[in-house]
Amino acid sequence: MAAEVFTTNQFDAIPDANLDQVQEQLEKLVSIAEPVNGPNSFNLETAAYGYITRDERLVIPSAFRNRISQNISQAPNFNVVELMAITLANYIRLKRTNLSDDHALFLAVYRSRLVHMGYLLREKEDRHVTVDEVDYLDSARDYHGPDYDAIREYKEAFDAEPTEVGKLLAYLNHGSSAGFKKFIQFALTKTEIFRFLTLAANQLAASTYLVFRQMGHHYKPELEQKYNTLWRATTLEIPTFMPSNGAIHRVAIHSFGMYSLHEKFFYNREERRLAETYMDRADVTPCGVAIINTCWASISLMKSLPIWPSLYRAYQTQIDDLERQANKLRDAKEAIKYHKNAKLFGVNKSTLDPTSAYAMAPVAKGFLESMDETADIKRQKTLDKRASQNPVAVQLVQNVILNVLNRVVESADLARALPAPGPSNATNENDT
Repeated sequence: MAAEVFTTNQFDAIPDANLDQVQEQLEKLVSIAEPVNGPNSFNLETAAYGYITRDERLVIPSAFRNRISQNISQAPNFNVVELMAITLANYIRLKRTNLSDDHALFLAVYRSRLVHMGYLLREKEDRHVTVDEVDYLDSARDYHGPDYDAIREYKEAFDAEPTEVGKLLAYLNHGSSAGFKKFIQFALTKTEIFRFLTLAANQLAASTYLVFRQMGHHYKPELEQKYNTLWRATTLEIPTFMPSNGAIHRVAIHSFGMYSLHEKFFYNREERRLAETYMDRADVTPCGVAIINTCWASISLMKSLPIWPSLYRAYQTQIDDLERQANKLRDAKEAIKYHKNAKLFGVNKSTLDPTSAYAMAPVAKGFLESMDETADIKRQKTLDKRASQNPVAVQLVQNVILNVLNRVVESADLARALPAPGPSNATNENDT
């Protein structure tokens, strides 16, 4: 009996699948599987970074691709018609996620503004991400390129206009895409969104950067208050058309990657383009090593107390080592290499030894507990986990300090009163 010949004819009768749905499901599967089943093993950094759905991806007309920089120091500087084309492409995509018209337009304008300022790098390798979340799509009918080359009246009118508004009007008068014209006319009724984001785009990106730097996530519900507090500190308004923090700090900006946000933050800081509250927070401790900085900040404050000589004699080895570790975090930009997800920022990860911080956490916590309730540093929770493993030491240090505040105590007696240093017996995972 002849062997059966395999052909594809047997599939001809099967109805065509919805290819968009198939592609979306496949991309979700790849988004999950790629970091898990990568060349070696599970990638914790990519898992922490997460991924967004297909409808949340950044969209760029493919004709603009070669103008997107591969160098963070260069910005493509699109003209207003091109920016409207990028805005339209993203507006259409974002509307699939059931956003309101105002919120979808806000996120689309925000994205086009970031692209204009050079936050987007062309390839995923440039962005230092594992999963590419930028779609370069053919959309010849939706941007001015072919019209500019094909319609002489439009080219002449566009080139003659000295202002961006004039160029936009030139398209409305001479361009060929009725759909694009209608979108421009709709967008021009929302000038308050464009005006706000011209002022605030860098600030919003800086806010995302600072929270991710400190917490290791774009957005989670428990970060809601942190974002609100940061934004209030800028003194900028929260307009009624502003979307949720989750939409702004995750959906809108996830595709850009953290590398450009890191580089642009420090460039904008140098150029003084950021709100003062963001300038002051540039040295916020990277996620994973907060206990070192917080512990050292607390211990170093104790230098002003009468017990410091005794404290230093009792803990000299730990204090000296803690100071050396904290000094490695002093350069705000370079300190990002100690972030638990350092590769997302385009740097090789370095590590610090938190052993001394773990040992000194009960001492530092005891000092903080003796402070007035209004002290900002007392509200820090970073030390709580380690300090709770030795509550007796916390209480003892607190009592010693309170005792000093009420009566004069001899230094020799203080040295004997302090608890002996010892390493934490807990597992050595990152403290955030």
